[in-house]
Amino acid sequence: MNSGSEINAYTFDADLEAMVEQFFAEKSGTEVAAQAEIDGLPSELWSAAVELGLPLVGLPESVGGSGGSLLDAVTVQRAAARHAAPLPLAETYLAGRLAAAAGLPVPSGIATVAPGSQRDDARRIGDGHVSGTFHDVPWGSAASVLVAVLGDRVVLLDISDAEIGSGTDFAGQPRQSLTFSEARTVDGDNPVDARILSRLGAFLRSVQMAGAMESVSTLTRRYVSERVQFGRPIAQFQAVQQHIVTLAQMASMSTLSVDRTAHALTRRDADFEVCATKLVVSQNALASVRAAHQAHGAIGMTREYRLQQLTRRLHAWRSEFGDDIALATQLGSAVATTPSLPRLITDPQPTLELKS
Repeated sequence: MNSGSEINAYTFDADLEAMVEQFFAEKSGTEVAAQAEIDGLPSELWSAAVELGLPLVGLPESVGGSGGSLLDAVTVQRAAARHAAPLPLAETYLAGRLAAAAGLPVPSGIATVAPGSQRDDARRIGDGHVSGTFHDVPWGSAASVLVAVLGDRVVLLDISDAEIGSGTDFAGQPRQSLTFSEARTVDGDNPVDARILSRLGAFLRSVQMAGAMESVSTLTRRYVSERVQFGRPIAQFQAVQQHIVTLAQMASMSTLSVDRTAHALTRRDADFEVCATKLVVSQNALASVRAAHQAHGAIGMTREYRLQQLTRRLHAWRSEFGDDIALATQLGSAVATTPSLPRLITDPQPTLELKS
């Protein structure tokens, strides 16, 4: 018989889901997300999230986390994405996961990761120092610690040692270059799989996109039910109904894929599931954006309306930790070398070797 902790590791916590859903519904409205694009990180919202321990849910208390399972982390990240919370929750959690894997304490405060741009030229200089630039770092200006994977080691860098560039992503959230010159690092003792960052990063972006698509579907369904044209709600028009069906399908498929992959990750690396899920969810996100904006018309792009905050995040997250072309190429190459395609299709736990 499984112990309670073993059961919790494979079960979504309904109480946690209700709590975080209420928290973000009350604290992360349309105005909060819009103002964050002007002012940057909303410190009061971040402090409230920290008070509940949300940034580090899913990380062991023994290394400085808030405790809980991977599925608990999925619950928090998905709820935050549903409400377009302008917080580096995924980045802080991912930084903590990398640090813990390397045998390091989880960084306190806001942390972020170097996602591994092909333009990066950061390298070790001597013993315990790093020089060079990390590009496209999310929330670099708001974080205090940067966690990066160099070779098979995880390193922690103090962002106060960096020259910070300017820039934002498509959703108006900070994404900058960080340049270090012989900056001192804290290196992890445990070697890590070099793919750990891309694997976990792709999974978290899939979680966030699934959450955002759920909200896009709900928001659109409500709008077309209330909007009256030619004397009746536009939800009664066949073309609009097709958009609603598409949105529900894309959101449900994405949520199911994420949940299945989360369960797989509790047991093994699940590289195949992560890659396939990111590809499917990214493609679903594009279909969702198109359908939602077609159903809404011009109002969907107005600053005062929530839809564009969600859809711009979907566009930003689609390209991170593997775009469609890169993911499809990885999957196609791996499938082409499998000895039995029928067995692969029917295997509930496929073990494809993906090349990074």
